Amino acid sequence: MAPASSSDARTKALVLWGLRILVALVFTTPALLTLGGLAPMIRQFDAFGFGPWFRITVSLVQIAAALLVLLPAASLAAAIVLLLLDAAILLSEVFVVHGGFIHLVLFALPLLALISVQSGRFDRRLAELDKEA
Repeated sequence: MAPASSSDARTKALVLWGLRILVALVFTTPALLTLGGLAPMIRQFDAFGFGPWFRITVSLVQIAAALLVLLPAASLAAAIVLLLLDAAILLSEVFVVHGGFIHLVLFALPLLALISVQSGRFDRRLAELDKEA
């Protein structure tokens, strides 16, 4: 039984690190493109009328949280910050920018998976499935 438990722990660790890396890449890339001055990204932020400081601040917060996802001690809190940021961006896309928002929903999928695994819900659900089998 010990090897199976060790194997399960290793698999969970690999999945967790894979999700962390995926979330970091998914959220860092658009933030870097925005900071780099990609025209469509700048137009989206210009719709708010706050000026470049808003675009820079949101992008830096997004990059910081995405990098903090890679630190195990801060990963869950950073993932929640990214989820809140993603929800705010989704609402702004729908109500202010009136642009495409499906990519934001896709961003949320690995983020929700990461939060689920880190919060222990994933472990509880697997235990329930084991009991049923």
